[in-house]
Amino acid sequence: MSEPAPPPESTSYRAELIMPYGVGEVDLVPPDAKHVDPLARSNRLTKPGWKLVFKRVIADWGADAMVDRGATLTYYSVLSVAPMLLAAYSIASLLLRRQEDVANSLMADVIHTYVPTELQPQAFNLLSSIIGTAAQSTVALTISLIISLLSASAYVRSFSRNANLIYGRTEGRNIFVTWITMWIITLVMVAGGVIIVLGALLTDSIVQAVLGPIAKPLKLEGTLEYLTSIFLPVWSYLRGPVILITAIALVSILYYLAPNVKPGRFRLLTLGSTLALTVVILIWVAFTWYLSNIGIRTTYGAFGTVLVILGLIWVMNIVLLEGVKIDAEVLRAKEIQVGIDSSRVIHAAPRSNAGAAWRLQLERWIDKSVAEIEAQRE
Repeated sequence: MSEPAPPPESTSYRAELIMPYGVGEVDLVPPDAKHVDPLARSNRLTKPGWKLVFKRVIADWGADAMVDRGATLTYYSVLSVAPMLLAAYSIASLLLRRQEDVANSLMADVIHTYVPTELQPQAFNLLSSIIGTAAQSTVALTISLIISLLSASAYVRSFSRNANLIYGRTEGRNIFVTWITMWIITLVMVAGGVIIVLGALLTDSIVQAVLGPIAKPLKLEGTLEYLTSIFLPVWSYLRGPVILITAIALVSILYYLAPNVKPGRFRLLTLGSTLALTVVILIWVAFTWYLSNIGIRTTYGAFGTVLVILGLIWVMNIVLLEGVKIDAEVLRAKEIQVGIDSSRVIHAAPRSNAGAAWRLQLERWIDKSVAEIEAQRE
């Protein structure tokens, strides 16, 4: 079959640009990259390096589809948080089975704080019908914990996929290693979340409600006295720092283990995680102000508050992804500063090569069909 005739030399065409979507072609880590640490303290970002980071973060905002990726993470966040709240109440109901009024009073205190007086009876009845009674707590606890853990694991896996795309690479770990790693991260994140929630809610009334009925039968009067008279007054000052340190550790672990990248030694704080946590804290401080000054004043206000919460979770997830992007671009700039050609591809070593090797085999398998089609043209 004859090839089509080339266009006349006098004919001019406007160039049409095509940008491949996805993680790009398989690339090799340069040998020099294995012997240097771009993130060493001696390799500080220069002024041109800072410019590169800023330009890449701004220019890649649309291409990285951060808004859409944040929405996906928000979906998994809601799926995991809602059953976790139900599990928390179920645990309280089980611990206070003989004092159901105490569990209900704890829920009533929350409603009294955030719901206007005229809407409090309806809110209490609604939550009671959704949550159920203490007798139903065992079933609710089991179901809600399973759903919450599965949803939290889905969130971590989605975050890992997004982080890999931000770094511009495939998931190199095999399915077994990936799932084990994601579940370890999930359990750590859930445990950290429990610490944060307990730290925020640990008050004298809750300690008395939980330990008061069992202190005497179990001879824990001394422990109860220590908690209420010594520990809790000190805890009121330590609450903020402990919650902050826990949040920093959780974000650092997520940033370090989720992507298929080995940037170097583990760092508790990076530029991206620091900026992300700062923005998230400011967001929730603003939300606290919103509840205190506007909050749930009417039925429409209650609906608006739900929308505000969803919007804040969405923005928070976008901010977390942007933190990964900042760390990735800092790594790119520092690799260039030490002589590694990372203008197009970040060359930090992967945690595993299996995924890239499989991708290469897949591309070769596809290229065989391309070659067959081209052979038919000849």
